[in-house]
Amino acid sequence: MKHTPHDYRHTFASLIDNANVNETVITNMMGHSDFLTTKKHYIHKDLKELKKRIEKIN
Repeated sequence: MKHTPHDYRHTFASLIDNANVNETVITNMMGHSDFLTTKKHYIHKDLKELKKRIEKIN
């Protein structure tokens, strides 16, 4: 499977979101004018990470 630089933008946005980086910082780093664009098109939640966080609550 061949990856493009654009694919790495998705990975980058997802990783820094999972690291709890501030939404404004993520938006600025991605070069977007609002976080909704970043969240809707670039951030993909990691299901394993979400499960870990839920387990911590329980």
